[in-house]
Amino acid sequence: MNLLSLKTVIRTKDYDASKKFYCQILNLDLVEEYNSENRGCILRVGDKDTNAFLEISEIPKGHYYYHTSFDEYVENDKIDIQIKTNDIDQWAEHLNEKWEVKGPIDRPWGAQYLYLRDPDGLQIIIYQEKPKP
Repeated sequence: MNLLSLKTVIRTKDYDASKKFYCQILNLDLVEEYNSENRGCILRVGDKDTNAFLEISEIPKGHYYYHTSFDEYVENDKIDIQIKTNDIDQWAEHLNEKWEVKGPIDRPWGAQYLYLRDPDGLQIIIYQEKPKP
């Protein structure tokens, strides 16, 4: 009884803005895109050997799954997405040219964090663990 992969679903108010953010700002690979009862896409986090995915989904009003919170920009830190990198400085340079970002910030447990928010206010953290002495 194994768990084989992880997919996190983000309900967005503006699919196009979110897709642009995750594909062009965070450089995630577009795996699949759909447009049936709702629009959405699945993005890979990491290389082709990684089984971690994000799904961005725009749920229209009237859809059985729709909730009014999907239409709001809300900075809510109840959940965040954390993505590990091996070059925090390169990410800081890349992001500073394209998006509002805080960091890198040294964390007491031996990591550096970059903090940013997606178009819906979801906190995204890109981090690098510091080498052990």
